[in-house]
Amino acid sequence: MNKQELISSVSSKTKMSKTSVMNITDALFDTIEGSLKKGQKVQLVGFGSWSKVRRKARTGRNPQTGKSINIAARNVAKFSMGQRLYDTLN
Repeated sequence: MNKQELISSVSSKTKMSKTSVMNITDALFDTIEGSLKKGQKVQLVGFGSWSKVRRKARTGRNPQTGKSINIAARNVAKFSMGQRLYDTLN
C-alpha cells in the first residue's frame, strides 16, 4: 500500500475528503519526523514505537569485487511492533 492508497482507504472509512486526510497524514508524518530528529521516542500504544538509533561505523564488503569498504556511522529510525499489531500479524 502506498501513500495515495492509504489516503483513499482512510477517506472512505471516515467519510472525510481526500484533501483533509492528506493534510492530516502529512502533519502526522511531519510530527513523527520532527520528534525523531530531536531524539524523542514516538509511541502509539498497541501499534508500535519509533526511536532514533545511532549505528556505529563498520567495515563492509563490496559483493561484486569482494573489496572491504568503510561504512560511516549514521542515525537510523528503529520501529518496534506493539503487542496488538504483533497479535494481529501472528
